[in-house]
Amino acid sequence: MRHLTYTALWIAAALLPAAADEVRTEHVTAELVAENQSLVAGADNELALRIVPQAGWHIYWRNPGDSGLPTALDWNLPPGVAAGPLQWPYPHREVLGDIVNYGYDRETLLPVALHVPPDWPVGQALTARAKARWLVCKDVCIPGSAELSLTLPVIAAGSTPSPDPRTQPAFAQARAELPQPAPANWKVRFAIRGGDFTLGVEGAQLSGRDIEFFPYANDLVKHSAPQRVNNDPARELRLSQQLNEAYLKAPAQVDGVLVVHDGDSVKAWEIHAQPGAVTPVPPSAAQAPALVPAPPANEVGLWLALVFALLGGLILNLMPCVFPVLSIKSVSLIEARGAVARRQRAHALSYTAGVLLAFAALAGALLALRAGGRAVGWGFQLQQPVFVAALAYLMFAMALSMSGVVQFGVRLMGVGQSLAATGGYRGSFFTGVLAVLVATPCTVPFMGTALGYALTQPPAIAVAVFLALGLGMALPFLLLGYFPRLGAWLPKPGAWMETFKQAMAFPLYLSVAWLLWVLGGLSSRDGMALAAVGLVLLAFALWLWPRRGALAGTLKLAALAAALALLAAPPLRAVPATPAPMAAAAHESYTPQRLQELRSQGRTVFVNFTADWCLTCKFNERVALDNDAVRAAFAAHDVVWLTGDWTRYDPEITATLQRFGRSGVPLYLLYPKGGAPEVLPQLLTPAAVIDALPSS
Repeated sequence: MRHLTYTALWIAAALLPAAADEVRTEHVTAELVAENQSLVAGADNELALRIVPQAGWHIYWRNPGDSGLPTALDWNLPPGVAAGPLQWPYPHREVLGDIVNYGYDRETLLPVALHVPPDWPVGQALTARAKARWLVCKDVCIPGSAELSLTLPVIAAGSTPSPDPRTQPAFAQARAELPQPAPANWKVRFAIRGGDFTLGVEGAQLSGRDIEFFPYANDLVKHSAPQRVNNDPARELRLSQQLNEAYLKAPAQVDGVLVVHDGDSVKAWEIHAQPGAVTPVPPSAAQAPALVPAPPANEVGLWLALVFALLGGLILNLMPCVFPVLSIKSVSLIEARGAVARRQRAHALSYTAGVLLAFAALAGALLALRAGGRAVGWGFQLQQPVFVAALAYLMFAMALSMSGVVQFGVRLMGVGQSLAATGGYRGSFFTGVLAVLVATPCTVPFMGTALGYALTQPPAIAVAVFLALGLGMALPFLLLGYFPRLGAWLPKPGAWMETFKQAMAFPLYLSVAWLLWVLGGLSSRDGMALAAVGLVLLAFALWLWPRRGALAGTLKLAALAAALALLAAPPLRAVPATPAPMAAAAHESYTPQRLQELRSQGRTVFVNFTADWCLTCKFNERVALDNDAVRAAFAAHDVVWLTGDWTRYDPEITATLQRFGRSGVPLYLLYPKGGAPEVLPQLLTPAAVIDALPSS
């Protein structure tokens, strides 16, 4: 009876048609389909996303090429049921002007294996649900999605399901177009040299007329550049293509699909190329010489990166973010004029040691976070509201000390007045540490390239570049310490020094105001108000600091404890960014998807990667971007302005910065119609922005 029951259920399952929902949207029809009329328990069953673009339109492969987005499926399955990854038939090139994409312009099945657990009740139907997402393009691009479902009966493990005659031909076609594993005797290598990626395949004996390589990595080659092929069936196939402008570092392995067209026959193999010696294919006489992109970050070289870091650190002293702390150091320099040379050198070395240790710690934190999978960059600590509030506390305390409200002793690390006191080497050391902490809102020429190189290298090299940056920043004070004659340029100390010291407190007060503004953007107005209350409590505690007695001691400790407790209050937590209206121009928020859509439409795009705490960014925006001439030029050239706000942690923006060899903001990119992106200078002028726009 048990066998008869199973047989009856198997027959019923075979006769029961699959219940699937075909969804028709603008320009696309989508559907979940199965190869067979039932699912087998305990087995992997062949399903597929059937997607049909309208004539003249196309959807995208796993690597979309110069623009576009790959099709995706988000599953919603019963417990125990699992879906494998989408399988991708080899794509076709879709050319739109100077843009080359990879995708499909006809009915396509993207197969996927659906595993049914062995304990699924036999005869009970199973419903698989998924949300399909795609981008369909012609001369414009339209994102689309559909909720899809497929219901099939389940038969016993080991049973043979009946094929579905409606879907068998499509599955057979998709299976024929899936790349096959490369034969074991193929020797597949790749090399990167002279701005070219070159693939070499020995032992393949390929005789096809048309050979193409589709890499899985999107940022390896310039997809619109021609592929130069030299095929000797008896020896080796070589294929060269220009590198992508955003190329940074040679991968450990290059994966992709090699497609060979031989008349009406097409064969595709999945290959995994290892680094090796391959001679590039030179451009033919009919081809224009390929443009070699500017050296990416990893091709800068260690010595050049160290020189760039040294110059960047030197220039960093001129930036407004560092000036408040340097004003403290200037007081100690003037008061130390004429002191014993040995003592001047000791102060200079102490300050340098503080700068170098802070940069080394910053490098260590960056590398540790990246090793843990978190994409962070220069200035990452200023994305944390608690750090910003604590830094405001510290700057405020130092400003009160310089104003004469309180004078700290050596036990409080020599900040404030003791910076200039005899033997206050710890004060010089911690001034160097603080200078590094407040320098991170600024990025200067040379510095971005050096740090972008550092964060793609092994830890020892990365730390060396950071130390070179610190040495450049400390160099002016190091020179003053070792060459006392340079101190003759400084004014003579005198009674006026007390007034000068108090005046130098006001840059610190301005820094506190700026930090509160940054904090308001990171958290909320409530968070900014709480930090302001904390500053009042801190000022009260410092006012009580020199007073003696149990009551004064209790009050100042209570005020300090309350100020510190406010740092842990919920309002001082980062909140999601909300796009704010921008008065300067019709800005849009940056997303990779929006950028790809605009490029697919043939629009010129300007991308401004910025942050509220980046003083260099704000200076550029005020001077060069919020400018009538620039706005008029953008309107005349139909430029779309995208703003990528890195004030809060954003892994997508961090990844984009890394692709262009940068570890922090600002970064300005101009994408001309159908052209490669151009990186604009870190310090902008209106003329630099306007001159970068395409001439036509």
